[in-house]
Amino acid sequence: MASRAARIAAAAREIFGTLPNRGVRTGMQFLKKPLTGAYEARYYMEPIEPYARKAQRYCPHFPIYTSDLQERRSNKLRILRQRGKGPPKKGSGKRSK
Repeated sequence: MASRAARIAAAAREIFGTLPNRGVRTGMQFLKKPLTGAYEARYYMEPIEPYARKAQRYCPHFPIYTSDLQERRSNKLRILRQRGKGPPKKGSGKRSK
């Protein structure tokens, strides 16, 4: 027969929804925390590139969309070509004769 203290502890666990103290890590500290997945998903905006490219395909009068990354790459390539440091033309690389 369970002692009175054990019965009280069992009733307290049932009422308050806690786990018994056994000196074992259970991970309840992390399970009690609120979930943050939806909040983190809202933090990062959904990219508009796929929708912009689709709009370009179906509407020819739609302005051409270039992302910031594409613009940065094209500007860098233009500057490198002006200095003569751009990529070689096809077939005229370092190892060609």
